Parts: sequence; C-alpha cells; structure tokens
Amino acid sequence: MKAARFVLVLGTFIIAALFFSACNKNEPTSPSALSKSSKIMLKASSKSALSGNPGNIPVSGGSISLSSFNVNLSKIQIQENSGFNGEQQGDNNDGGTDGGGSETETPDIILNGPFNLNIASGSVDVGSFDVYPGTFKQVDLYFTASLNQPYNGNSIIINGDFTNQAGTSIPVILKSGFDHNFQTLISNNGITVTQNTTVPVTIVFDFNKLFTNLNISSAIVTNGAILIDDTHNPQLLKAFENNLNNSVELENER
Repeated sequence: MKAARFVLVLGTFIIAALFFSACNKNEPTSPSALSKSSKIMLKASSKSALSGNPGNIPVSGGSISLSSFNVNLSKIQIQENSGFNGEQQGDNNDGGTDGGGSETETPDIILNGPFNLNIASGSVDVGSFDVYPGTFKQVDLYFTASLNQPYNGNSIIINGDFTNQAGTSIPVILKSGFDHNFQTLISNNGITVTQNTTVPVTIVFDFNKLFTNLNISSAIVTNGAILIDDTHNPQLLKAFENNLNNSVELENER
C-alpha cells in the first residue's frame, strides 16, 4: 500500500514538473533580460513629385510652394507585434508607461515629445534613441495642439503661396487643430534592429497625397490671402485632415 502511494506521488510530481517545464519554454523573453544595445536615428521628412522640391506641390488648378510646414507631435510609438506585453521608453522621457497593449516579445518604442517639426523643405532630425533589438512593423503618431508659437492652439501650421495656372500667386495659411493619433504601417515589411547597430528611420509626409483633392483654386480669399481653418474654407481643411492618415509612413533608409 505504501509502495502504491509512493508511485502515485512520484507520478504526480513528474507530471507537474513536465507541465511547468513546458510552460517555461513557451514564455517570451522578459525585457529585464534584454539590453538596449541598439539605436534608432529618427528623422522626419517630406516629399513631393514636383521639380524634385518637396516644398512645391501640384494641386488642382495650380501648385503650392511652402515656406513652412510645422507639425507638433506629443508622442511617437513604434510597435512590434510578436509576443511580450511591454513598452520601452526612449531616452527623452521620464520612464513612465502608457500601460495596456498586446503581447509582444520586444517592448514598443515610446518616444515622448513634444516634437516640433518644420518639414517644408526636406528632413529634420528628431533624435537618437537607445532601443532593444527587434522587428517593428507599425507606428502611432500623436498629433497634439500646442499653445506655443507658431501653433497658438493648433497642431499643424502651414504657410506658402498658391500659384494658379495663369501664373498669379496668393498667400496660403492653413491652421489645423487636429488632435488625434493614428496608426500607419512601416514600409517594406517593417524595420529590423539587430544588436549593437544604429538604424536610420524616417517619418515621411507625402505632400502629393496630403494635398490631393484640395481644390485651392476655388477657395474664398480673405484680405488678400487664402485662409484654411475652422472658419475659413472649412471644406478644404476637412479634406486635408482626411488625407493625413494615408500620407504618412515610416521608412528604413538602409
């Protein structure tokens, strides 16, 4: 009888040991076991097909030449979708987390701003950030209104000139209070960051897509300028904001 009990207890112990061993094998690597051995060099940039100058954009009835395109981002979150619940913090923030999120093996890259980007004529440096190695496939951009100059309660401020097909130019000022975040995929199957490497990554605003369907030639002129905001030509502002999500992507420059 004692022998039977011993065999039963021993069998139960072996089954439990095999169960926990199998569970441990399937557990993803915890961030505490990783090290931020790599860097991302982040830039923001713009592009346009007109004359190779990103500040010149073809639009309905003519073209726009931009002198400034200011965007205020409160946060940039670059995500990897493959197995551990966590978020990694960039060097520029206080180490807090936003909580929540799907399981991912590598924590998300959380870069807290604000980031004031003027990308009218090309690219600007956002910063260099220590990150864990991983493959990142999508990014969330958080547009946030700012009370600072030049925004004054907006998140996007654009200045430029519209030139119609007759060659006449008129100033254009666009003010958007767009205060949302949206998610966009990273081109070419994501960005892979290996250990002890520095990877250049660029947030690209495609001005051709951003200004598509904006018939600026039909805009009402106020005091010698085309104003586009909540109270002036609001239909053009709505079209511009609707274009935002499909006009931004992340590119790996390697």
